[in-house]
Formats: sequence, structure tokens, C-alpha cells
Amino acid sequence: MRTSGSNWRHVCVLKWARQALLLAAIVLGITSPASALILGGEGNDPINDPGWPAGAAAVFNTESRIAYWEGPPFGGGQYHAECRGNAAVFNVVLEDFAKIEAKTKRLVVHDGEGASFWLNTNSAPEKKAAAVTDWTFIVWVPDSWQRQRKLPVGFRPPDVLPDREEPPVQIDVYTGGRIIWSDVVVPEGIEVVDERLEAHGFKPADGTVLEGVVTAADGGKPVAATISIEEMGSNPEGGYLYTEKTKATTDATGRWVVKNCPPGQIRLVARADGHAPRVLGHRQVTDEPRWASLPTSLAKSATITGQVVDGDGKPLEGVKVRLDQVSAGDGMQYEIPDDREFVTAADGRFKAESLPRGTAALWTWKEGYCKLGLAQPMKTPAEDVVLKMFPAAEVTITVPEDLLPTSGGYIVNMVPKGGEAVGKWSGSGNIDGDRKMVFRNVPPGEYRITGRPNPGSANDETPPVAVDLKGGEKTEVTLKSKS
Repeated sequence: MRTSGSNWRHVCVLKWARQALLLAAIVLGITSPASALILGGEGNDPINDPGWPAGAAAVFNTESRIAYWEGPPFGGGQYHAECRGNAAVFNVVLEDFAKIEAKTKRLVVHDGEGASFWLNTNSAPEKKAAAVTDWTFIVWVPDSWQRQRKLPVGFRPPDVLPDREEPPVQIDVYTGGRIIWSDVVVPEGIEVVDERLEAHGFKPADGTVLEGVVTAADGGKPVAATISIEEMGSNPEGGYLYTEKTKATTDATGRWVVKNCPPGQIRLVARADGHAPRVLGHRQVTDEPRWASLPTSLAKSATITGQVVDGDGKPLEGVKVRLDQVSAGDGMQYEIPDDREFVTAADGRFKAESLPRGTAALWTWKEGYCKLGLAQPMKTPAEDVVLKMFPAAEVTITVPEDLLPTSGGYIVNMVPKGGEAVGKWSGSGNIDGDRKMVFRNVPPGEYRITGRPNPGSANDETPPVAVDLKGGEKTEVTLKSKS
């Protein structure tokens, strides 16, 4: 599924940040906030070419740029230039766009006005006018794209396809403001994707139109499904509450259409008998007419049953078991709408239902315990899966008073011997009022601990303190000054 448009991208970026924080917390133990993973700035001061395809810098550093940002988490490398200008200005940009040395140069045409993610991250109504854009240029650093392709299912950005060897360069242009589409001259060599309502047989009176086709993952035949459009509301206990606002059913060809989609932040879910339900996407619907296509496939449903035990094989009660990297076997994420977290009973057993036939990975969490290494995807369905957890270590780090800066905070870093690596625990965090930082549920092993002022630089880092943590034990460490 390809997604485009500023509203959809806004939701996707926030989702990437949540996913990145989750994976970092589970795999690497990183405690920095997710918002710090998205970098950017205002204005049109040129930024240095980080390794884009030849010719991209001229398009990105246009004087028409009002803001830019880099994402996604886990390496970045996808740059967004948010711009303003009329058709005459845009035509000059398109001439440079056509010169970029990239296999695919795509121009996506939208109704309405664009919205700057960087200037209005939370879609605040009072910032809407100041954040209006006319086009957004999106370009990847190729090496970053390749790294993102290798991430586990569910942690890759939605537009990073594992079977695409080279990222496209893309411009999303909005025709409801300064740019009149009939005045735009598109040079040769640019692929045009028209997502305006009129290009698909709809009218502005139809408001936001969402449509798609539902097919079977095993063969591609049409599936009789129901599409639920659910409003996403804040849950006081965390996460979201979902309320169905409207729904649609597929016809004999698997096609469905929703006109005048209700405004607000919504989630779309496809459900069909005998199949695992699937989230088609999330969208921030405004009062501007828009069109989007959300084709999807549904896989036959499957179940995983299993048990969590300790190192001696004894059942562990109260373990949280979480599903991730769910896929129907095609290498793409299969997001399920139901709760993906389960708690083991007294016998350590759990049961996960309504999963797609394909693959899934299981993460486990219990205070005082840890799982060694990464969760490995398994085929679904699966019965009597055994997951092992081991006693974890706890370490308290104290920072001597003479290391503290006169202003600002102080951060402590702990990495495994040999350095950070995927599958190995590492962590960082700011000290508390007692000049301490406590890391809990740490896998046993050898680590190196350092500290520095926050903000600060590598030159301010303390000499590393080596520790060898044992499972079930608590360790106390005091940082050393450079002297």
C-alpha cells in the first residue's frame, strides 16, 4: 500500500516514532523521547547535501522552502522540503526535479492545500494558516534507504518496500491554493499520479473519499469484507479508544467506497469471516475534499499458543507477551486492530488469536526478568511455543557532585562491552535529584558506563567504568572524573 499526502504522512511519522521508541526500549534499552528522533528546521537556508542523488540539492534548497525535516527513526535519511509558491515558481522547480539522477521521479497531485508537518506537528487549528504549503519534495539518502529495508517487519516506514531496490524521489503538489494545475508544465521523464477527486470520478461535494479493493492473501480473489471507519479518541489509561463512525461493505469485485468520510483522526479496519482483521491505515481527515486509495489483502486467521518459563523450566505467571513483526508472509506489516498484548496465567500459558497465517515475533516482559537476544519471527499458526526468561540485573549509578555542570542536566550511558549492537541491551538516562540513575531488568553481562553533561559533547565524557552484571543481583557504581 502506498500512502501520500501531508495528513496521512503526519500520522505515519508519529507512528514511526512510537514504533522506534518501542523497539529501542525492548532491544536496545534506549530511554530518549521519541520526538527527538525527528530533526528539522524553518526557513530556506541551504543545508549540506548528505548524499542525495545528484541534482536533488537544487530542488531541496529552493528559496521557496519554508521548513524541512528528516525522518524516519532508526537512521533517518528521508528528507522533506516543505515549500510555497505559485505555478510559475513551481514550474522552475519541476525543471530541476526532472534533472535528478534517479530511476523514478514521481509527482503526486492532490486537491486542497498542503500542511507543514514541521510547522504544525500536532495539527493545532490556530497554526493551520501559518503552516499551509503548496508542495513537498521528498528525497532519500540511498544508503539510509537500504538500512531501512533491512529493519524488521513493522518497523520499516510505510513507503519503504523490501522489493524496491532504489527509492523514488517525489513531489506532492496541492492544487487548492496558489497552484492552478492547468498552469503546471510537467517535463518529460516525470511519473504523474493524479489523486484529485475529479481524476477518479468524484466531485468536491463528495468530501473526503476513501476507497479500495480487498483481496485474499492466498490467491488474490475478492473477499467479502466490512470496512469500519473508527474515530480515534484518547484513552485515559494510555493509547487510544476506537468508536465506529461509519462502515462500508465490499461488492462482488472486492471494491468498497466511503464518501464524505467524517472529520477527525480515524482508523480503517477490514474484517471478514475466516480471515484475520487488518488495519488499512490511519488518517487525519479535514474538511477539505480529498481522495485516497487503500487496497489491501486479508490472510486466513491463525492462533499461537505457548508457555513462558524460567531458566529451570518452571512456569512464569504474569508475564506480558506482546506480538510484533506480524506479517502474512509477504515481508510487509500486517497490523492487527485487536490487543496485541497478553498476560500469562499461573501455568505460564498464553493464547493469541485472530492472527494472519504467516509470521510473527513474540516479546516478553516481567519485572526482575529479561529475555536474551531478539525475538525471532515464527510461522503462524503455532502450538506449544516455549519462551524462556532469566533473572535480570539491576545497577545504580551515582555521579559525584564535582562532575555536575553549573547548569543543565547530566546523562548516564551504559553500553555492552564491544559497543552497541542490535540484539544487545544498552541504555541512557538523566540522573535524578540524588545524582543517581537506576537501570532495571538488564540482561546479565559485561557493560561500560560513562556520563557527561546534558547538553554536552563527547569531549566531556567520563572514563568508562567496567561492570560485569549477574542475574538476580544489584550492583552500585560511581562514575570517575577525568583526573
